[in-house]
Amino acid sequence: MLAATNRPEDMDNAVLSRFNRRIEIGLPDEAARAAILRVLLANKPVAFDLDTGCAGLAARSDGQSGRDLRNWVDRAEQAAIVRHLDVGDIDGLQLELADFD
Repeated sequence: MLAATNRPEDMDNAVLSRFNRRIEIGLPDEAARAAILRVLLANKPVAFDLDTGCAGLAARSDGQSGRDLRNWVDRAEQAAIVRHLDVGDIDGLQLELADFD
């Protein structure tokens, strides 16, 4: 059996005792966060250099998981859409670093 959780402290001890091995995978470090962001932003229209932008974003995202980064990118996309709709330029849609604020 295989199980995964990000809240092992909330698991019942009777359930945990059934597993003979526990493997903990920690949060990504800055280099890993930059790599995750590069993958998440690879096919998106961005108004910044991808490598430089991802490195800067990774430096601002200490303690975030891959899922947290995905949510951050989703929120940035929504901000970019709203910004472009406000100016009536949806065809020129690009993510800017300011969309991540």
